[in-house]
Amino acid sequence: MPRQPILSVLGHVDSGKTTLLDNIRESKIVEGESGGITQMIGATEVPLSTVEDVCGPLLDQLETDLETPGLMFIDTPGHAAFSSLRKRGGSISDIAILIVDIEEGVQPQTEEAIKILKESGTPFVIALNKIDKLSGWKETGKMFTQAIQEQPQRVQKKIDEEIYKLMGELDEYDIMTDRFDRVDDFQKKAALVPISAMSGVGIPELLMVVTGLSQNYLADKLEINKEIGRGTVLEVSQEKGLGTTIDVIHYDGIMKKKNNLVYGTADGAKVTEIRALLEPRPLQEIRLDKQYDEVDEVHPASGVKISGKDLEDVISGAPVRTASDEELEKARKEVEEELELGQFETQNQGIVVKADSLGSLEAVMREVKDLDINVQKAEVGPVKKSNIAEVQNENPEERAIIAFNTGTTEQGKKAARDRDIKIFQSEVVYEIIEDYQAWKEQLQRKKRQKALKAVSRPAKIEVLHDHVFRSSDPAVVGVKILDGVLNGGGVMNKEGVSIGNVKSIQEQNEKVEKAEKGSQVAVSISNATVGRDFEEGDVLYVNISGKEYKQLKELSDLLTAGEKDILDETVDIKDSKDPHWKL
Repeated sequence: MPRQPILSVLGHVDSGKTTLLDNIRESKIVEGESGGITQMIGATEVPLSTVEDVCGPLLDQLETDLETPGLMFIDTPGHAAFSSLRKRGGSISDIAILIVDIEEGVQPQTEEAIKILKESGTPFVIALNKIDKLSGWKETGKMFTQAIQEQPQRVQKKIDEEIYKLMGELDEYDIMTDRFDRVDDFQKKAALVPISAMSGVGIPELLMVVTGLSQNYLADKLEINKEIGRGTVLEVSQEKGLGTTIDVIHYDGIMKKKNNLVYGTADGAKVTEIRALLEPRPLQEIRLDKQYDEVDEVHPASGVKISGKDLEDVISGAPVRTASDEELEKARKEVEEELELGQFETQNQGIVVKADSLGSLEAVMREVKDLDINVQKAEVGPVKKSNIAEVQNENPEERAIIAFNTGTTEQGKKAARDRDIKIFQSEVVYEIIEDYQAWKEQLQRKKRQKALKAVSRPAKIEVLHDHVFRSSDPAVVGVKILDGVLNGGGVMNKEGVSIGNVKSIQEQNEKVEKAEKGSQVAVSISNATVGRDFEEGDVLYVNISGKEYKQLKELSDLLTAGEKDILDETVDIKDSKDPHWKL
């Protein structure tokens, strides 16, 4: 018999991921049922009997028999958990539910989830959530196909409108969809199931679609290998009386206590002996002194806690294998090969990237690579003092650390404060990358603004009549800024003949760095004499050099429209005098 499929739930924040899992996990849908839901390490098993109870009338209606042993939901919803649970060739999740808020449609994290699902090749069903929030919705039974018939016509019409709207949005991502009961080919179209995660409406159909798809299209993938046990580390934790333990999502093979444990570390594959395979006791039997039951073997799919010697170096998201002595080398090779997937191309300089697991690291590094960001180190774990030291001598925009879904040690926080290192932390990939990019652009803009201060800006000025305060050594005259921005530099007349250099600008007897269009200021011009080099009423231009022209073109986005116009006039004047002045 095949194992039950492993299922992840993804979607935008507040779309209803946790509420859906709670509804499935809690006794709301299996109240009083024997052999109901089993709480595992990091996962919840919904057995076939429960699925059949929930989907009962629907099964009768469709004349369908279910054959999979049930469903196993990963307890932690969202992108980070999904990315962490990786294996060679993609995700360990066999199928996913993408939750979309009916009133919001595709949101930024929805878009990110779509990208992750497509990249991993994971089939998914779309749950269109919060239909009970639509104005006029009437509470009825749990089955959507019955509930929709009892709604007012305008509510039925509204739901269809929202479905077609979402179909259009998803089509932009090359995803063909339709309402689950209208899909003609499940291999070409993603099923869209309207639900209310809060009230439970539509959950029978959702479970039915997920189970049916798994049974019909994933059968080969769900066949159990009898030799090596395979899993992925969900979390590394310290347990009283057990020391370092690993929570593992076990997706293939049979894990036996008597076998060797091969696990991934930052230094490669390591082997140890298993002290205990632990499963949580049923909730009603949990006691303070004993929270787990020890077992000799575990069958997939399952969530299991493993206690073993020397597990301190294991990293979240790393592959694990259990194998007999005969299969040990094969298992070790598998772990090494998967660890190679977590090795990323880095440079000699750049930022440092940290994440809580190999899968999370892979997700953030994929985004970083697309944006051509320099990374000198990418590793699993919290931000440490040593990471601060690694970036402190980098370029200003690379004195930063991206920490995805992970924290910072106290020493790391202090070092970052003392050395003015920026740490970007978030549980959402797109947020952390956007924040870093915005900060980087702000730094670059400040750098460019500083460069603009150091270069002569284009300006056109008129020497005012009766405003000669000094005729030479230097000439001090009143001028009006006709256009552009005057911040110093050489000046020339309309024929391109150099007059002198603006040494200072004063406005109302106070020195200023620049004067803009419309301002009347006093300027000090060295190497110039009024009456010989220029006259009252003359129009002068800032004499832009070839080097300054190139700099201004690079900084053109910071120039005003007037400056750009005056730069064009300046170029025309200088070109007529010397066509090669830009060289």
